[in-house]
Amino acid sequence: MKKYRILQVPPIRFGIVLGLINGVVGMLVAPVLLLTLGAAATAADLMVAPKLLGIPWLFAGVGALFMPFIHAVGGFVVGVLLAMVYNFAARWTGGIEIVLDDKS
Repeated sequence: MKKYRILQVPPIRFGIVLGLINGVVGMLVAPVLLLTLGAAATAADLMVAPKLLGIPWLFAGVGALFMPFIHAVGGFVVGVLLAMVYNFAARWTGGIEIVLDDKS
């Protein structure tokens, strides 16, 4: 068994990976957002005011359409920041140590 330390994480690469993962999550969240937000807006419209020509569904649809993009950009930004914080902390602590087995 060999011990390895992760001393530095490249921020841009980590941001790209986390952005891609969050973009996929955004594609999974989009239909849920479309159904719940649109239904809630429609129910509120029925109680308070007339239907307003389907505008609540329009906002829900646009939100659901851009949700993967919003998640991907947010994931990239958070990934870059997390990698920078890790690199700073790894200088003080020596990084994360992992143990790998030599057997294949």
